[in-house]
Amino acid sequence: MMKRTLLIVLALVAGLSFSAHAQSTGLMEMRNKLLTESQQIKALFPDTKDVILVSSMVDSCILTASQLDAYFSQLGIFNTIKKDDVTPAAINFLEQWLNGIKNTNDLNIKSLNAVTQNIQAKTKLHLERLTGYFTDLNTQIDQELAQLAALKNALGI
Repeated sequence: MMKRTLLIVLALVAGLSFSAHAQSTGLMEMRNKLLTESQQIKALFPDTKDVILVSSMVDSCILTASQLDAYFSQLGIFNTIKKDDVTPAAINFLEQWLNGIKNTNDLNIKSLNAVTQNIQAKTKLHLERLTGYFTDLNTQIDQELAQLAALKNALGI
């Protein structure tokens, strides 16, 4: 019975590891979209009257991409831990980091939604696209958090 339980847990952990890796690919795609968007927003500088807003939008893209890069590094370190040595602290740290990114995204969404009047059409287009990216990223983060919760459950943590 103990062997069977151990095999089930190991199979679940291996499956979740592959799922987490696949999910991180989605997070990588979002990172790349944000960086591409930041370049397109940056191109507005010469012709925009919305300089402060455009600058803020570029900064939010770069900050979020940096937060995701740090998460990918942490995930890489996490994946080097032997499955038997996974600690609650390691999983909690990943969860806290993802929740931090999500909180930053929520602030970005709130700030971007507060700016609706007297902005140029091109700026508004990027503002709406960026808000959508942050919303999509939060959805993917929720999925990643669900994977980590399942891993904690499987490990009995």
